[in-house]
Amino acid sequence: VKLLTPCSDGYFNTMIGLAPKENFKTSEGYNNHTSCGWYLYCGNCSLFSQDGDFDRKYLETGGYPLKTGQIIEVIYEKEKEKISYKIDGKDCGVAYENINKKKLDLFAAFDVSQINESFQLI
Repeated sequence: VKLLTPCSDGYFNTMIGLAPKENFKTSEGYNNHTSCGWYLYCGNCSLFSQDGDFDRKYLETGGYPLKTGQIIEVIYEKEKEKISYKIDGKDCGVAYENINKKKLDLFAAFDVSQINESFQLI
């Protein structure tokens, strides 16, 4: 995912991750980032998930959010039940372990809370 345009406050409020299709909701006001899937929050590189992660520290970014043009990769190791991220090609380490015990298929998932924010799938 390549970050393109931040929302009006200048930050990316997008959550990028993986989620099972079975429980993912598309209705307005629904918070998948805390109820369906595993996500990296671009605003401060913290983690949110259906397993209770809520603003859990993942990366030390010096207090700054991700910026326009940065590229985020999601790496899913299904057999090891792990998710990790790369930012601009740099391995950021394991974000989640022991996930998906039900062995559901996981899909790319995004939780966007602000208008005018954009990103590109690459």
